[in-house]
Amino acid sequence: MFKSLFQNRTWPIALDIGGDSIKLLQMRQAGSVLKVHACARWRFSESDGVDPLRRRQQAVSVIPELLRSNGFVGRKVITSLSCEDLCIKSIRMAAMPDAQMHAEIMREAASRFGFEIARDQIAWLNAGQVRQGAEVRNEIILLAVKPQVIADHLSLLSSVGLKPQHIDAEPIALFRAFERMLRRKADEQAVTVVVDIGSRSTRVIVARGREVVFIKNIDAGGRRFTQTLARHLNIPHAEAEELRLRLRRPSEKGDESSGRGSVDWTLYDALRAEVEGLGREIALCLRYCAVTFRGLRPTNVLLTGGESYDRAVVELLGEHLGVPCVVAQPFKGIDVASVDFGADRRATLSEWTLCLGLAGRFKNLSDPVQENGDATHRLSA
Repeated sequence: MFKSLFQNRTWPIALDIGGDSIKLLQMRQAGSVLKVHACARWRFSESDGVDPLRRRQQAVSVIPELLRSNGFVGRKVITSLSCEDLCIKSIRMAAMPDAQMHAEIMREAASRFGFEIARDQIAWLNAGQVRQGAEVRNEIILLAVKPQVIADHLSLLSSVGLKPQHIDAEPIALFRAFERMLRRKADEQAVTVVVDIGSRSTRVIVARGREVVFIKNIDAGGRRFTQTLARHLNIPHAEAEELRLRLRRPSEKGDESSGRGSVDWTLYDALRAEVEGLGREIALCLRYCAVTFRGLRPTNVLLTGGESYDRAVVELLGEHLGVPCVVAQPFKGIDVASVDFGADRRATLSEWTLCLGLAGRFKNLSDPVQENGDATHRLSA
């Protein structure tokens, strides 16, 4: 249930500075109805998208105008650090009291990551008990960040007049967008796999019930797909990108591929090797989870990110994984009628998943879910 304290109020702005675009989203609850109050998107040029300094300069230049011209209320913001900015490791620890575990995790993290870690530089998740030989231990996912990364991020937010309320970890925010769909008793053991395919890389998040048990960042994404297509067809990058847009246009069904027959076979075959390479990496992730967590297997895979509309990617991944791949609908049940996302109305808006997860960080898209219960376990501004 939504808290009455938050009824009829706009929520903090969610900001996603991605590899190919900047997205801003603001939610509002009107009574019992959750609505999108405002949204805006600005795309980087191909050259700017690969240059971190240019991306930052462009962000500082365009974000104030996006805020002014699209009806955003206030300047409180929730953002995230990408998987590329995070140091992510899994460790196994013996069962112990929470206070002792936290102290031990801080020591272990400093040793594993090689730099001093303050409490606002680390988040950790207890993925559950696993067997290691004859012992039962806890699988702990550590997410840490170097101080300079946070300092640079805060500096950017300050330069555009935004007031940070929280800096989240990207994979946690991605899964949060789907937690509201896991409220039944039967969902406690449901396996959710989110594969977020962006322009630079791909995130794999696996959860059991409402608990994340696995996170992996894979260095493969849309930009590599386009480069592969350009080489295969011996055409300029811009032309290859235009051809791929044909595969990313929403089908009549909106949330599924329109079938193999509708896919341009030349493009399909050109992308096959690259997408199957990504599929092998994802399959290794799923195999690890099935072995480590004793039979943890998904019934489908939710695809998010801007590349999730590519029908060739959807079909090839499904073939390789042997599990149906479905383009996610993160805004299902949310009123989006009053805003223009700049997309075909048939689109599932899966590329906005991160923003939605960030927006729900404090207000909660459903009943509150605590991450370890202690704010010191979370990356925070």
